[in-house]
Amino acid sequence: MSNNDIKFIDTSKEVKNTMVKLSKSALRASAKVAGKAIRENTQKYTGKLSKQVGYWARINRDTGQPELQIGYYSKGQAKKKGKSPSHANPAWSEFGVNPHVISIKKANTLSNGKINFGKSVSHPGLRGQSILRNSVFNNIDAIKDAQKEFLSALNKTIEAAGGKVVESEEIEDA
Repeated sequence: MSNNDIKFIDTSKEVKNTMVKLSKSALRASAKVAGKAIRENTQKYTGKLSKQVGYWARINRDTGQPELQIGYYSKGQAKKKGKSPSHANPAWSEFGVNPHVISIKKANTLSNGKINFGKSVSHPGLRGQSILRNSVFNNIDAIKDAQKEFLSALNKTIEAAGGKVVESEEIEDA
């Protein structure tokens, strides 16, 4: 058995917590960059929807892997956070909407005897913008730069925790 076959890895709670903190911090730093780009791009197209952009950094309990989710708050969540939400569904601007008819059952309408104006509207549809995906892909270098500081600190922590046990060649007599 050579010296390179034996490794000591520190699995103490402090090291694990430090690694989790640094992982989440790296994800949050990248999310700030991505979130800013998404808000700017969303503002161009939809206005209020940019106030519903949010991100969540967490550790997946099943796999132990850090995860970052970027998306839109629901209207209820946006209101709880003190933001005025958009009346539009975020999925409409992201994925698009097919042409359809919007009908109102109880509407105050103008009528000329043959047509009830305001009872239904033909929506022409909306083309999807893929704002979330494009904002992340177009800013991937800035996102990686934001993570570098935390990832280098994480690597130092891993190196400090993974010291090798060195076997001596001297044989002790008992």
